[in-house]
Order: sequence, then C-alpha cells, then structure tokens
Amino acid sequence: MGLADEFERRLERAVEGIFSKAFRSRIQPAEIGRRLLREMEGGKSVSVGAVYVPNAYVVELGTADHARFAGLVPTLRTDFAALLTDTARERRWQLPGPVDVRFEEEPEIPEGQFRVQGSHDATVVAETPAGVHEPTPVLSLAGAEPPRHWRLESDQVTIGRLQSCEIALEDPNVSRRHALLSKRPDGWWIVDLGSTNGTLVNEALVKERRLGWGDRIRLGTTEFEYRADDGQD
Repeated sequence: MGLADEFERRLERAVEGIFSKAFRSRIQPAEIGRRLLREMEGGKSVSVGAVYVPNAYVVELGTADHARFAGLVPTLRTDFAALLTDTARERRWQLPGPVDVRFEEEPEIPEGQFRVQGSHDATVVAETPAGVHEPTPVLSLAGAEPPRHWRLESDQVTIGRLQSCEIALEDPNVSRRHALLSKRPDGWWIVDLGSTNGTLVNEALVKERRLGWGDRIRLGTTEFEYRADDGQD
C-alpha cells in the first residue's frame, strides 16, 4: 500500500521535525493512520454502481494519550484527511462529503489503546475546526547557512530563476518559471510548470502533488522542506 507507506514516512518526519522528543506515547500516529484506512475499507457500501466509503471519523483516546496528542492534533487532522481522500480517489471510491477526522477523549479507554469509528455524513463542511490554529506553511532551504525560509502567505507562489518569481533561485538547473505553489481548498499543492529538469517531491517526479508537513521538494539542485511555521527566524 504505497500511499500508507508514504504517509507513515511523512508522519515520522512531522513528529521528529515539529515535536522532537517531547512526544511520547505507546500509540504511534502511523498506527492510527493504518486503523483509519481499515475503517474506511470496512465501511464500504455499494449504491447504484458506485462504492461509497465513510468520510467522518472519530479517534477515541484515553485521558493520558489524549493529552499527549493534543499538540499534534492539527497536523494529524490535516494529514489523515489527505491520506483518506487520496486513498478514496485512487481506488475510485465515492465520499458523501469532505473527510473529517476528530480526536475525542474517552476516559474508560486504557492507556496505549484507542478506538476508531467511521460514518457516512453528508453534512460535513470543509473548514478549520474551531479552536484549532492553522499553521502558516513555510518552505525552508535545505542546508542553507544562515537559514533561509519563505512563509506561504499568498494563494499562489511561483518558484524559478526569474526575478519576478516570488521565490527566485540562482540555480542554473532550475527553469525560468519552474513550479507553482497553489493553495486549494484541500491544502497546498505544488505544480510543475513544464520545467526542463522536472519537480521532485520526496524523490518522486511529479506533475502536481498535494503537500504534507515534512515533504522534501527538489528543483534542479535546490532542495526545500515544506513545514509548519515554528516562529523561528
């Protein structure tokens, strides 16, 4: 299951890069991701020749684990929803609405255990959950000293050698207008603009691709990391 494997690597990078050693739990994020995928597949129903799968999910954690996951929830909700949406699209399953993944505290669940429940809910609206801060995405130039990064604060950001690009690079292996970063309802995407040497995400050549925290983007010999803004200069 390629999507699940890639998702697991992305989550590992997110946990290491954002929360480092502060995150401690017997439950690993990738384990929840795999359970969500099983819940999606197990909830299939067939109607008029189409296969429908759940779009609303609740992850129930005991009190201690719920507290440990609290700081990771915004990232997990976004990445879990992207994983499930991509899986449904790849397998041509239909969703009754946008994918929504919520975390709830259930005191009776023992530490180190969790439950996942999925349902078909056409009333789900794609929006930022109340009380959840949506971090500003940042592109960080890998290996740069001093560090260089660009906050993605507009809906479209072009990358290339032209000085008119929002992110202008001096790399001769980068095309004049190489790639576009585009904000869409389901997150940020990178789109190759017909570049000579192509655009790679996690070493895979892409035409366009939704980005997740920790993804590595390579244009020519220049490599970026897509991450959440940590407030550092």
